[in-house]
Amino acid sequence: MPMQQRMEKWFEAWKLLMHDMERQGAQVWPLTIEPPATLEEIERREESLGISFPATIRTILLLGSSQVQINWSLPSRTLDPFSLSGDLGWSLDAFEWPYFGGDEESEDEKRYLCFHVGGNGDMLLIDLATGVDDPPVYSWGHETDEFLLLGKSFTEFVERVTELGCIGAECWNYEALAGADGLDVEGQVAQEWKEWLQIYRTLTFEEAAQDFEKLVLFAKMHGAGNSRIQEAFTQYDWEPILQKWVTQIEQETSSSNLLLWCQLIVETVGKKAESWVRSLWESGPHYQRLGSSQRAYLTAACLPEEEGLQRVLAEMDEVVARKECLVGYAANSHLHHFHSREVIWWMEPHVAYPIEGWDELFAVSRPQWEDLIRWLDGNEAQRQIALSAWGKMLTSGESPSGEANWQEINRLLDVAYEKAILRKEKERVDRIRSSLETVKH
Repeated sequence: MPMQQRMEKWFEAWKLLMHDMERQGAQVWPLTIEPPATLEEIERREESLGISFPATIRTILLLGSSQVQINWSLPSRTLDPFSLSGDLGWSLDAFEWPYFGGDEESEDEKRYLCFHVGGNGDMLLIDLATGVDDPPVYSWGHETDEFLLLGKSFTEFVERVTELGCIGAECWNYEALAGADGLDVEGQVAQEWKEWLQIYRTLTFEEAAQDFEKLVLFAKMHGAGNSRIQEAFTQYDWEPILQKWVTQIEQETSSSNLLLWCQLIVETVGKKAESWVRSLWESGPHYQRLGSSQRAYLTAACLPEEEGLQRVLAEMDEVVARKECLVGYAANSHLHHFHSREVIWWMEPHVAYPIEGWDELFAVSRPQWEDLIRWLDGNEAQRQIALSAWGKMLTSGESPSGEANWQEINRLLDVAYEKAILRKEKERVDRIRSSLETVKH
Protein backbone atom coordinates (compact mmCIF):
# COMPACT_ATOMS: atom_id res chain seq x y z
CA MET A 1 0.00 0.00 0.00
CA PRO A 2 1.43 3.43 -0.95
CA MET A 3 2.55 5.48 2.06
CA GLN A 4 0.10 8.30 1.29
CA GLN A 5 -2.84 5.88 1.30
CA ARG A 6 -1.57 4.18 4.44
CA MET A 7 -1.35 7.48 6.31
CA GLU A 8 -4.86 8.47 5.25
CA LYS A 9 -6.06 5.17 6.66
CA TRP A 10 -4.33 5.96 9.96
CA PHE A 11 -5.91 9.40 10.13
CA GLU A 12 -9.40 8.03 9.56
CA ALA A 13 -8.90 5.31 12.19
CA TRP A 14 -7.74 7.88 14.74
CA LYS A 15 -10.66 10.20 14.07
CA LEU A 16 -13.15 7.36 14.45
CA LEU A 17 -11.46 6.15 17.65
CA MET A 18 -11.61 9.57 19.28
CA HIS A 19 -15.20 10.09 18.15
CA ASP A 20 -16.27 6.77 19.66
CA MET A 21 -14.38 7.31 22.92
CA GLU A 22 -15.84 10.78 23.42
CA ARG A 23 -19.38 9.56 22.65
CA GLN A 24 -19.02 6.81 25.25
CA GLY A 25 -17.90 9.19 27.98
CA ALA A 26 -14.14 8.70 27.95
CA GLN A 27 -11.96 11.73 28.52
CA VAL A 28 -10.44 12.77 25.21
CA TRP A 29 -8.10 15.58 24.31
CA PRO A 30 -8.35 17.35 20.94
CA LEU A 31 -6.94 15.15 18.21
CA THR A 32 -3.93 16.82 16.61
CA ILE A 33 -3.08 16.05 12.99
CA GLU A 34 -1.10 19.00 11.70
CA PRO A 35 -0.40 19.62 8.00
CA PRO A 36 2.81 18.17 6.54
CA ALA A 37 6.11 19.87 7.21
CA THR A 38 7.88 21.71 4.42
CA LEU A 39 11.15 20.42 3.04
CA GLU A 40 12.90 23.50 4.46
CA GLU A 41 11.51 22.80 7.98
CA ILE A 42 12.67 19.19 7.82
CA GLU A 43 16.14 20.17 6.64
CA ARG A 44 16.50 22.74 9.44
CA ARG A 45 15.58 20.10 12.01
CA GLU A 46 17.99 17.61 10.46
CA GLU A 47 20.75 20.22 10.56
CA SER A 48 20.09 20.97 14.24
CA LEU A 49 20.29 17.24 15.04
CA GLY A 50 23.28 16.64 12.80
CA ILE A 51 21.64 13.75 10.91
CA SER A 52 19.34 12.98 8.03
CA PHE A 53 16.02 11.40 8.98
CA PRO A 54 15.44 7.83 7.76
CA ALA A 55 13.59 7.93 4.45
CA THR A 56 10.25 6.70 5.80
CA ILE A 57 10.26 9.19 8.65
CA ARG A 58 11.04 11.95 6.15
CA THR A 59 8.14 10.85 3.94
CA ILE A 60 5.68 10.77 6.84
CA LEU A 61 6.67 14.28 7.89
CA LEU A 62 6.67 15.59 4.34
CA LEU A 63 3.50 13.93 3.01
CA GLY A 64 1.56 13.01 6.13
CA SER A 65 1.74 15.22 9.21
CA SER A 66 4.39 17.26 10.97
CA GLN A 67 2.70 16.66 14.33
CA VAL A 68 0.29 14.04 15.67
CA GLN A 69 -1.11 13.81 19.18
CA ILE A 70 -3.71 11.32 20.39
CA ASN A 71 -4.75 11.13 24.05
CA TRP A 72 -7.66 9.45 25.79
CA SER A 73 -8.38 7.95 29.19
CA LEU A 74 -11.24 5.92 30.57
CA PRO A 75 -13.50 7.33 33.31
CA SER A 76 -12.74 6.43 36.91
CA ARG A 77 -15.93 4.34 37.07
CA THR A 78 -14.82 2.04 34.25
CA LEU A 79 -13.92 -1.44 35.43
CA ASP A 80 -11.25 -1.91 32.81
CA PRO A 81 -9.38 -5.21 33.33
CA PHE A 82 -6.38 -3.84 31.42
CA SER A 83 -5.98 -0.32 32.89
CA LEU A 84 -4.75 1.06 29.57
CA SER A 85 -4.93 4.61 28.24
CA GLY A 86 -4.27 6.27 24.90
CA ASP A 87 -1.14 8.27 24.12
CA LEU A 88 0.45 8.32 20.69
CA GLY A 89 2.24 11.07 18.89
CA TRP A 90 5.18 12.53 17.07
CA SER A 91 6.32 15.97 16.11
CA LEU A 92 9.04 17.38 13.93
CA ASP A 93 10.16 19.50 16.88
CA ALA A 94 9.93 16.53 19.27
CA PHE A 95 12.60 14.52 17.44
CA GLU A 96 15.49 14.84 19.85
CA TRP A 97 18.47 12.94 21.18
CA PRO A 98 17.35 11.20 24.37
CA TYR A 99 18.87 11.63 27.80
CA PHE A 100 18.87 8.41 29.81
CA GLY A 101 19.93 9.93 33.10
CA GLY A 102 23.57 8.91 33.36
CA ASP A 103 26.39 11.14 34.53
CA GLU A 104 28.02 10.86 31.12
CA GLU A 105 26.57 10.67 27.64
CA SER A 106 26.02 7.02 26.69
CA GLU A 107 26.43 5.48 23.25
CA ASP A 108 22.69 4.70 23.26
CA GLU A 109 21.92 8.40 23.41
CA LYS A 110 23.32 8.74 19.87
CA ARG A 111 21.89 5.42 18.68
CA TYR A 112 18.26 6.25 19.40
CA LEU A 113 16.18 9.26 18.43
CA CYS A 114 13.24 10.14 20.62
CA PHE A 115 10.01 11.12 18.85
CA HIS A 116 7.52 11.13 21.77
CA VAL A 117 7.67 11.35 25.57
CA GLY A 118 4.99 9.83 27.78
CA GLY A 119 3.46 11.63 30.73
CA ASN A 120 5.71 9.82 33.20
CA GLY A 121 8.93 10.44 31.24
CA ASP A 122 9.11 7.15 29.34
CA MET A 123 10.18 7.60 25.72
CA LEU A 124 9.31 6.24 22.28
CA LEU A 125 12.47 5.87 20.20
CA ILE A 126 13.56 4.95 16.71
CA ASP A 127 16.74 2.90 16.40
CA LEU A 128 19.14 4.60 13.98
CA ALA A 129 21.83 1.93 14.29
CA THR A 130 20.08 -0.33 11.79
CA GLY A 131 20.53 2.24 9.02
CA VAL A 132 17.28 1.17 7.34
CA ASP A 133 14.72 3.47 5.72
CA ASP A 134 11.98 2.40 8.16
CA PRO A 135 13.71 1.97 11.53
CA PRO A 136 12.54 -0.15 14.51
CA VAL A 137 10.67 1.46 17.41
CA TYR A 138 11.45 0.89 21.09
CA SER A 139 9.97 2.04 24.36
CA TRP A 140 12.41 3.12 27.05
CA GLY A 141 11.33 2.99 30.71
CA HIS A 142 12.74 5.80 32.81
CA GLU A 143 12.45 3.75 36.01
CA THR A 144 13.79 0.42 34.71
CA ASP A 145 16.22 1.81 32.08
CA GLU A 146 15.03 -1.04 29.86
CA PHE A 147 14.23 -1.05 26.14
CA LEU A 148 11.17 -2.84 24.78
CA LEU A 149 10.78 -3.57 21.07
CA LEU A 150 7.43 -2.26 19.83
CA GLY A 151 7.82 -2.71 16.08
CA LYS A 152 10.44 -3.83 13.59
CA SER A 153 9.69 -0.64 11.69
CA PHE A 154 8.06 2.70 12.43
CA THR A 155 5.15 2.01 10.08
CA GLU A 156 4.62 -1.44 11.61
CA PHE A 157 4.54 0.13 15.08
CA VAL A 158 1.98 2.73 14.02
CA GLU A 159 -0.16 0.07 12.29
CA ARG A 160 -0.17 -2.18 15.35
CA VAL A 161 -0.60 0.47 18.02
CA THR A 162 -3.49 1.92 15.99
CA GLU A 163 -5.13 -1.51 15.93
CA LEU A 164 -4.74 -1.57 19.72
CA GLY A 165 -6.45 1.80 20.17
CA CYS A 166 -3.31 3.98 20.22
CA ILE A 167 -2.29 2.79 23.69
CA GLY A 168 0.87 4.18 25.28
CA ALA A 169 3.25 5.91 25.68
CA GLU A 170 4.22 4.87 29.20
CA CYS A 171 6.01 1.55 28.87
CA TRP A 172 3.67 -0.37 31.20
CA ASN A 173 0.93 0.05 28.58
CA TYR A 174 2.92 -2.16 26.21
CA GLU A 175 4.46 -4.81 28.45
CA ALA A 176 1.62 -7.36 28.38
CA LEU A 177 1.22 -6.89 24.62
CA ALA A 178 4.85 -7.03 23.48
CA GLY A 179 6.38 -10.10 21.87
CA ALA A 180 9.66 -10.98 20.23
CA ASP A 181 8.69 -9.05 17.09
CA GLY A 182 7.17 -6.05 18.82
CA LEU A 183 3.53 -5.41 19.70
CA ASP A 184 1.62 -8.67 19.26
CA VAL A 185 -1.85 -7.82 17.98
CA GLU A 186 -2.84 -11.48 17.60
CA GLY A 187 -1.92 -12.81 21.05
CA GLN A 188 -4.47 -13.69 23.72
CA VAL A 189 -4.08 -10.47 25.72
CA ALA A 190 -4.35 -8.37 22.56
CA GLN A 191 -7.44 -10.23 21.40
CA GLU A 192 -9.12 -9.79 24.78
CA TRP A 193 -8.22 -6.10 24.88
CA LYS A 194 -9.41 -5.43 21.32
CA GLU A 195 -12.69 -7.21 22.00
CA TRP A 196 -13.21 -5.24 25.22
CA LEU A 197 -12.35 -1.93 23.54
CA GLN A 198 -14.66 -2.61 20.60
CA ILE A 199 -17.57 -3.30 22.95
CA TYR A 200 -16.77 -0.16 24.94
CA ARG A 201 -16.75 1.90 21.75
CA THR A 202 -20.02 0.53 20.37
CA LEU A 203 -22.33 -0.73 23.15
CA THR A 204 -25.11 1.80 23.69
CA PHE A 205 -27.39 2.10 26.69
CA GLU A 206 -30.42 1.52 24.49
CA GLU A 207 -29.02 -1.83 23.37
CA ALA A 208 -27.88 -2.78 26.86
CA ALA A 209 -31.25 -1.99 28.44
CA GLN A 210 -32.85 -4.80 26.42
CA ASP A 211 -30.59 -7.61 27.66
CA PHE A 212 -29.49 -8.48 31.19
CA GLU A 213 -25.96 -9.60 30.36
CA LYS A 214 -25.35 -6.56 28.19
CA LEU A 215 -26.73 -4.31 30.92
CA VAL A 216 -24.31 -5.86 33.41
CA LEU A 217 -21.46 -5.29 30.96
CA PHE A 218 -22.58 -1.70 30.34
CA ALA A 219 -22.61 -1.03 34.11
CA LYS A 220 -19.11 -2.46 34.42
CA MET A 221 -17.93 -0.04 31.77
CA HIS A 222 -19.85 3.05 32.87
CA GLY A 223 -20.93 2.53 36.47
CA ALA A 224 -24.59 2.72 37.51
CA GLY A 225 -24.74 6.18 39.03
CA ASN A 226 -27.04 7.32 36.24
CA SER A 227 -30.74 7.05 37.16
CA ARG A 228 -31.70 5.55 33.81
CA ILE A 229 -29.18 2.73 34.30
CA GLN A 230 -30.59 2.07 37.77
CA GLU A 231 -34.11 2.10 36.34
CA ALA A 232 -33.10 -0.47 33.71
CA PHE A 233 -31.95 -2.86 36.45
CA THR A 234 -35.35 -2.71 38.18
CA GLN A 235 -36.89 -4.91 35.47
CA TYR A 236 -34.82 -7.83 36.82
CA ASP A 237 -34.87 -9.67 40.16
CA TRP A 238 -32.35 -8.25 42.56
CA GLU A 239 -30.84 -11.58 43.67
CA PRO A 240 -29.16 -12.39 40.32
CA ILE A 241 -27.89 -8.82 40.12
CA LEU A 242 -26.33 -9.03 43.57
CA GLN A 243 -24.84 -12.43 42.77
CA LYS A 244 -23.20 -10.97 39.65
CA TRP A 245 -21.40 -8.33 41.66
CA VAL A 246 -20.51 -10.68 44.55
CA THR A 247 -18.98 -13.13 42.08
CA GLN A 248 -16.92 -10.32 40.58
CA ILE A 249 -15.72 -9.28 44.05
CA GLU A 250 -14.66 -12.86 44.79
CA GLN A 251 -12.69 -12.99 41.53
CA GLU A 252 -11.20 -9.49 41.68
CA THR A 253 -7.41 -9.33 41.79
CA SER A 254 -7.08 -5.53 41.93
CA SER A 255 -7.82 -4.00 45.33
CA SER A 256 -8.45 -0.63 43.70
CA ASN A 257 -11.45 -2.09 41.84
CA LEU A 258 -13.21 -3.45 44.93
CA LEU A 259 -14.86 -0.13 45.78
CA LEU A 260 -16.25 0.09 42.23
CA TRP A 261 -17.94 -3.30 42.64
CA CYS A 262 -19.32 -2.14 45.99
CA GLN A 263 -20.72 0.98 44.33
CA LEU A 264 -22.48 -1.17 41.75
CA ILE A 265 -24.12 -3.16 44.56
CA VAL A 266 -25.34 0.04 46.21
CA GLU A 267 -26.56 1.58 42.96
CA THR A 268 -28.35 -1.46 41.55
CA VAL A 269 -29.48 -3.40 44.63
CA GLY A 270 -29.32 -0.93 47.51
CA LYS A 271 -30.93 -1.93 50.79
CA LYS A 272 -32.05 -5.29 49.39
CA ALA A 273 -28.42 -6.37 49.96
CA GLU A 274 -28.68 -5.90 53.73
CA SER A 275 -28.46 -9.62 54.57
CA TRP A 276 -25.34 -10.00 52.48
CA VAL A 277 -23.82 -6.88 54.03
CA ARG A 278 -24.49 -8.27 57.52
CA SER A 279 -22.61 -11.40 56.47
CA LEU A 280 -19.55 -9.24 55.89
CA TRP A 281 -19.38 -8.67 59.63
CA GLU A 282 -18.99 -12.39 60.17
CA SER A 283 -15.67 -14.15 59.67
CA GLY A 284 -15.47 -15.58 56.19
CA PRO A 285 -14.26 -15.06 52.65
CA HIS A 286 -16.26 -11.87 52.03
CA TYR A 287 -14.68 -10.03 54.92
CA GLN A 288 -11.21 -11.16 53.90
CA ARG A 289 -11.77 -9.99 50.34
CA LEU A 290 -13.13 -6.53 51.17
CA GLY A 291 -11.29 -3.95 53.24
CA SER A 292 -12.88 -2.46 56.32
CA SER A 293 -13.46 0.92 54.64
CA GLN A 294 -15.30 -0.78 51.75
CA ARG A 295 -17.37 -2.73 54.26
CA ALA A 296 -18.16 0.52 56.07
CA TYR A 297 -19.37 2.07 52.80
CA LEU A 298 -21.72 -0.87 52.15
CA THR A 299 -22.89 -0.79 55.75
CA ALA A 300 -23.78 2.90 55.56
CA ALA A 301 -25.64 2.44 52.29
CA CYS A 302 -27.47 -0.84 52.86
CA LEU A 303 -28.20 -1.23 56.59
CA PRO A 304 -30.57 0.82 58.75
CA GLU A 305 -28.69 3.95 59.80
CA GLU A 306 -28.48 3.30 63.52
CA GLU A 307 -27.47 -0.34 63.12
CA GLY A 308 -24.85 0.45 60.50
CA LEU A 309 -23.34 3.37 62.38
CA GLN A 310 -23.05 1.42 65.62
CA ARG A 311 -21.27 -1.42 63.86
CA VAL A 312 -18.66 0.90 62.33
CA LEU A 313 -18.22 2.96 65.51
CA ALA A 314 -17.61 -0.25 67.44
CA GLU A 315 -14.94 -1.18 64.90
CA MET A 316 -13.28 2.21 65.35
CA ASP A 317 -13.40 1.78 69.13
CA GLU A 318 -11.61 -1.54 68.75
CA VAL A 319 -8.81 0.25 66.89
CA VAL A 320 -8.51 2.72 69.76
CA ALA A 321 -8.62 -0.10 72.34
CA ARG A 322 -5.71 -1.81 70.60
CA LYS A 323 -3.87 1.48 71.02
CA GLU A 324 -3.37 1.73 67.28
CA CYS A 325 -2.96 5.18 65.82
CA LEU A 326 -6.34 6.40 64.60
CA VAL A 327 -5.63 9.07 62.00
CA GLY A 328 -8.18 11.38 60.48
CA TYR A 329 -7.98 9.86 57.02
CA ALA A 330 -8.89 6.40 58.36
CA ALA A 331 -11.76 7.71 60.48
CA ASN A 332 -13.07 9.72 57.53
CA SER A 333 -12.89 6.78 55.11
CA HIS A 334 -15.00 4.68 57.48
CA LEU A 335 -17.53 7.23 58.74
CA HIS A 336 -18.11 9.98 56.20
CA HIS A 337 -20.77 7.96 54.34
CA PHE A 338 -23.14 8.19 57.32
CA HIS A 339 -23.48 12.00 57.35
CA SER A 340 -24.49 11.70 60.99
CA ARG A 341 -24.11 14.23 63.77
CA GLU A 342 -23.52 11.32 66.13
CA VAL A 343 -20.12 10.93 64.47
CA ILE A 344 -19.12 14.37 65.76
CA TRP A 345 -19.83 13.31 69.34
CA TRP A 346 -17.86 10.11 68.84
CA MET A 347 -14.81 11.77 67.28
CA GLU A 348 -14.54 14.53 69.91
CA PRO A 349 -12.24 12.67 72.35
CA HIS A 350 -10.25 10.98 69.57
CA VAL A 351 -9.10 13.84 67.35
CA ALA A 352 -5.49 14.93 67.22
CA TYR A 353 -2.99 16.41 64.80
CA PRO A 354 -2.72 16.18 61.87
CA ILE A 355 -6.20 17.56 61.29
CA GLU A 356 -6.52 16.34 57.69
CA GLY A 357 -9.36 13.87 57.44
CA TRP A 358 -10.87 14.92 60.76
CA ASP A 359 -11.89 18.28 59.29
CA GLU A 360 -13.56 16.63 56.29
CA LEU A 361 -15.40 14.20 58.56
CA PHE A 362 -16.66 17.05 60.79
CA ALA A 363 -17.87 19.00 57.75
CA VAL A 364 -19.93 16.15 56.28
CA SER A 365 -21.41 14.98 59.59
CA ARG A 366 -24.21 17.59 59.68
CA PRO A 367 -22.83 19.76 62.50
CA GLN A 368 -25.01 22.23 64.32
CA TRP A 369 -23.84 25.65 65.43
CA GLU A 370 -23.55 24.43 69.01
CA ASP A 371 -21.11 21.73 67.83
CA LEU A 372 -19.01 24.36 66.09
CA ILE A 373 -18.98 26.57 69.18
CA ARG A 374 -18.07 23.66 71.43
CA TRP A 375 -15.15 22.68 69.23
CA LEU A 376 -13.94 26.27 68.78
CA ASP A 377 -13.82 26.43 72.57
CA GLY A 378 -12.05 23.06 72.84
CA ASN A 379 -8.42 22.05 72.66
CA GLU A 380 -6.09 23.25 69.93
CA ALA A 381 -6.71 20.31 67.58
CA GLN A 382 -10.47 20.62 67.97
CA ARG A 383 -10.33 24.36 67.27
CA GLN A 384 -8.26 23.94 64.11
CA ILE A 385 -10.47 21.08 62.88
CA ALA A 386 -13.60 23.18 63.45
CA LEU A 387 -12.12 26.16 61.62
CA SER A 388 -10.97 24.06 58.68
CA ALA A 389 -14.30 22.22 58.51
CA TRP A 390 -16.19 25.52 58.61
CA GLY A 391 -14.07 26.79 55.73
CA LYS A 392 -14.85 23.67 53.69
CA MET A 393 -18.58 24.11 54.34
CA LEU A 394 -18.47 27.74 53.27
CA THR A 395 -16.70 26.73 50.06
CA SER A 396 -19.44 24.22 49.25
CA GLY A 397 -22.21 26.68 50.14
CA GLU A 398 -23.21 24.87 53.33
CA SER A 399 -23.45 25.97 56.95
CA PRO A 400 -24.24 24.34 60.31
CA SER A 401 -27.89 23.96 61.27
CA GLY A 402 -29.73 25.33 64.30
CA GLU A 403 -29.50 28.75 65.92
CA ALA A 404 -26.18 30.58 65.80
CA ASN A 405 -24.94 32.57 68.80
CA TRP A 406 -23.04 35.16 66.78
CA GLN A 407 -21.70 36.99 69.79
CA GLU A 408 -20.08 33.84 71.10
CA ILE A 409 -18.87 32.82 67.65
CA ASN A 410 -17.21 36.20 67.09
CA ARG A 411 -15.55 35.97 70.51
CA LEU A 412 -14.18 32.52 69.74
CA LEU A 413 -12.93 33.66 66.35
CA ASP A 414 -11.06 36.50 68.07
CA VAL A 415 -9.52 33.99 70.47
CA ALA A 416 -8.61 31.68 67.59
CA TYR A 417 -6.88 34.53 65.76
CA GLU A 418 -4.90 35.52 68.86
CA LYS A 419 -3.80 31.93 69.50
CA ALA A 420 -2.94 31.24 65.86
CA ILE A 421 0.78 30.62 65.40
CA LEU A 422 1.02 29.78 61.74
CA ARG A 423 0.21 32.30 59.05
CA LYS A 424 -2.19 29.88 57.36
CA GLU A 425 -4.15 29.59 60.63
CA LYS A 426 -4.65 33.37 60.78
CA GLU A 427 -5.62 33.42 57.11
CA ARG A 428 -8.20 30.70 57.79
CA VAL A 429 -9.84 32.85 60.47
CA ASP A 430 -9.76 35.90 58.20
CA ARG A 431 -11.50 33.99 55.40
CA ILE A 432 -14.23 32.88 57.76
CA ARG A 433 -14.73 36.39 59.10
CA SER A 434 -15.03 37.78 55.58
CA SER A 435 -17.81 35.28 54.88
CA LEU A 436 -19.80 35.88 58.06
CA GLU A 437 -22.09 38.56 56.69
CA THR A 438 -23.25 36.21 53.95
CA VAL A 439 -23.79 33.39 56.43
CA LYS A 440 -25.75 35.61 58.84
CA HIS A 441 -28.16 36.58 56.10
